[in-house]
Amino acid sequence: MTEINIIEIYSGDEETIKSKNKQFKTSYRKKVIPGIVNVTKLGFEFDNQSDKVNHGGINQAVCVYPQSSYDFFKEKHNFDLPSCAFGENITIKDISDRDVCIGDQFSCGDVIFEVSQPRGPCWKISEILGIAKLTSLVIGEVKTGFYFRVLKEGQMDKSSNLKLIKRIDEKFTIEYVSDCYLNPNENQENIKEIILCPQLSNRFRASCEKKLL
Repeated sequence: MTEINIIEIYSGDEETIKSKNKQFKTSYRKKVIPGIVNVTKLGFEFDNQSDKVNHGGINQAVCVYPQSSYDFFKEKHNFDLPSCAFGENITIKDISDRDVCIGDQFSCGDVIFEVSQPRGPCWKISEILGIAKLTSLVIGEVKTGFYFRVLKEGQMDKSSNLKLIKRIDEKFTIEYVSDCYLNPNENQENIKEIILCPQLSNRFRASCEKKLL
């Protein structure tokens, strides 16, 4: 894998959602960016994060989710999910979480991204889509997606394919790191190794450390 095709790019404004169980502010529901987007250290221009404790910041600037995971949930669980169902900024084609590693660097238009951590599945996935078990299935099936930090600001659009320019360690795939994190009792030694990866975000490293017995 040296190049990843982008299916679509998205940004979101804050809104108040009233679901069956809750009322909350969120920027989860995103809209297609039709042309060029400016990308800063904090992510896509005009993209908002309502919950800044758990989302956003330089190490969670851009959220990425593979189309292959949409296909998986359709084939195995018969979920016909809408586009951007997971609130991502970029939907990517052809590859999965097992093909992308912590520390991978990609050029994309003028921008250089670096993979910083897996995405932590959020309760809002189920709440907004009205599928009660979806968040737990994302966790159980280890289909998390991941985050980019921005090493070089610039412009891109959906035709700007992600071109791999550097790989630090092929062991630390998103799927592997997520599986260790989500199943810590069987992965204590693996987690100890993962937290030593310098490209791992500090927030996710701290969460991993809490998994150690």
